Amino acid sequence: MNLHDSHMHNESELKKLRRKVEELEAREKQLIKSLRLNHSLHSKILDALPINVFLEDSEGRTIFANKQTCNAHGVKAEELVGKTVFDFFPHDIAERQREIDLEVWKKRTLQTNEVALEFQGKKGYMHTGKTIIHLEESNEDYLLGFGVDITDLKHAEEKISHMAYHDPLTGLPNRWFIKSCFKNPDTNDSLLMKGVLLLDLDHFKLINDSLGHEAGDLLLISVATRLREVIRDDNVLARLGGDEFIILLPHLLSENEAYDVSDEIIKGMKEPFNIYGQNFMISPSIGISLHPMHGEDLETLIKNADLAMYHSKERGRNGYSLFTPEMRESAIIRMNVLKK
Repeated sequence: MNLHDSHMHNESELKKLRRKVEELEAREKQLIKSLRLNHSLHSKILDALPINVFLEDSEGRTIFANKQTCNAHGVKAEELVGKTVFDFFPHDIAERQREIDLEVWKKRTLQTNEVALEFQGKKGYMHTGKTIIHLEESNEDYLLGFGVDITDLKHAEEKISHMAYHDPLTGLPNRWFIKSCFKNPDTNDSLLMKGVLLLDLDHFKLINDSLGHEAGDLLLISVATRLREVIRDDNVLARLGGDEFIILLPHLLSENEAYDVSDEIIKGMKEPFNIYGQNFMISPSIGISLHPMHGEDLETLIKNADLAMYHSKERGRNGYSLFTPEMRESAIIRMNVLKK
C-alpha cells in the first residue's frame, strides 16, 4: 500500500470513528432525554396523586416527598428532605409515628393505620400505609409511606352517628342511645340498681293543638333545656318521641334517689315557659321502674315505667309513681274492658 492509499484508509477509519462517536452521543442524548422524561413522568404522577407519598431511610429521615405531602406541611420539597416526623408533628404524635415506623422495619410488611394528626395547627385524621422497599441499584432499603386525608370522612361519620343517636328537634339522645348505654354497664357498679324515669307532659296536646305544632316544638325544646339543667351529669336524658322523655339513672343505691331526682324535676318545671310571648304552666307525670327488680332489659323497664306514669296521671298528674305488679294487672283489666 502506497502513502496515498494509506492516507485514504486513515481518513475512512476516522470518518467511521466520528460517525460512531456521533451515534454514541445521539444515543446518550436520547437516553438522558428518556431518563428525564421518565423522571418527569414519575414525578408528575406522584405529584398528581391526591395522597401523601414519601420515602424515608432507616433513621426516619425524609428522602423524597411528593407535592401533596409538601402542601400538607406548608413547605417546599427541599425543606422536607433530611427532616424527621419530630420536626413537623407535636412530640406525642411524632413518637407514635416513629413507633409505627420501627414496627414496619421489624416486620417488613405493609402496615395500615388510622391516626390523628396535626398539620399547620389544624387537627385531622389520616389513613396511612407504610412498607419497606429495596432498591437493587443501591442495594439499600427505604420506608415507603402514603397517607390519605380522611378528616372530612370522619366528620361525616360523626355527624351520621350523631343523627342516628340523637333527636333532631331537641338535640337530646334518643331511644337507641339509651339502649347503647344500658347494654354497656359499668362492671364496677354491678351491685347498684339502675333507674328508668319516663316523663310525659301534662296537657301538652291542648297547647299543641291550640297554638300549632311550631309552638309545640318550641315548648319541647324549652322543656329539654330545663331538664338538662335539673338532672345530674351522670344521668342520661333522652327524648323518646312526642312529649315523652326518658331519664336513665345508672347508679342508684336505693329507690329514694329516684324519688329525689323526680322531686327535682317537678320543682324545676314549676316556672312557666314563655312561648310567643305567652307564659304556659306545664307539669310532668313521671313513672319509675328499677333494674333488676322491675325488668332485666330496657324495653321491659320502659313498659313498666309507662304503667307507673299512667298511674301518676290517674292520681292527678304533676307527680311520680314507682312501678308495682298491681299496675300491670290494672292495665290488663282496663284492656279487657275495652275489648268488650
